[in-house]
Amino acid sequence: MKKSGFTLAEVLITLGIIGVVAALTAPALVQNAGTAKIGPTLSKVVATLENANEQMLHDNEATNIAKIAETELEYMELLSKQIQGSSYESTKIGSGSYKTTYYEYDGTTAQIYGYVFHFADGIDLVYNDVESYVEGNYDSYSPKGTFKGPYCTIWVDVNGLNTKPNRSGKDRFLFVQDKGGSVIPSGGQTSAWLNDEEQAGYLGEGNAACNENKVGTGNGCAGSIFDNNMKVIYQ
Repeated sequence: MKKSGFTLAEVLITLGIIGVVAALTAPALVQNAGTAKIGPTLSKVVATLENANEQMLHDNEATNIAKIAETELEYMELLSKQIQGSSYESTKIGSGSYKTTYYEYDGTTAQIYGYVFHFADGIDLVYNDVESYVEGNYDSYSPKGTFKGPYCTIWVDVNGLNTKPNRSGKDRFLFVQDKGGSVIPSGGQTSAWLNDEEQAGYLGEGNAACNENKVGTGNGCAGSIFDNNMKVIYQ
């Protein structure tokens, strides 16, 4: 009886083809897997921060964060007590001077003005502008619902400042925190509504647009993600 099977040459050719296909598709699969994690990661960060803000307001019998923390340092101290395993550091090295080689961003050396808040799982947050936002009537409400006005800006780097690409819309996402403790994604429908803008920033042009490979844009990608069921969708 004649036996059927594959020759050694045929097996080697097949394995070679499989190797080539794997080499071509593996980078895309890895990238897609990484992109898929961004939405859930940002959602977790926002929930963690809002829960921490709610608890610190409760502990201090306050309704406005600006009343209990008028500087970034004061806020960092309160926040670190609420989030287990977290830490923070200042980028300031003197009066009015900051670290100039803190990390690489968009291919250039970037300065970070403010405080860096480290989550235990490697996510980094950059806080700034607290002092410029807390001035004025702490109890004032916006005509838009119960929004009390901005308290600070937050850059969320989902894989840490020391890991590239360090690009807006790729691994770095912008948020604004309300004095009431809400964390609002930049460039989204909620942000547009609060600022009386006709459309979400990520749908337009300029630095608020959400483009995958265009340097200088991406500041509205956080809003795009939250408006699109936590999926990364580039325009």
